[in-house]
Amino acid sequence: MGAAQTFKKSDVERAIKAANDAGFPVDSVEITKEGTIRLLTKRDEKVEPDQDFDF
Repeated sequence: MGAAQTFKKSDVERAIKAANDAGFPVDSVEITKEGTIRLLTKRDEKVEPDQDFDF
């Protein structure tokens, strides 16, 4: 027998929609045994910080 499902299809769909709406196109999805949903995005451009942090 398999373990109880710790997430629902609607949870994954909602997470993908939220990421896409925020401007982060989802490339792939990882789901752990514990039910953690991890969205991986593909970004073409390199993201640079707005300011330098010299400490």
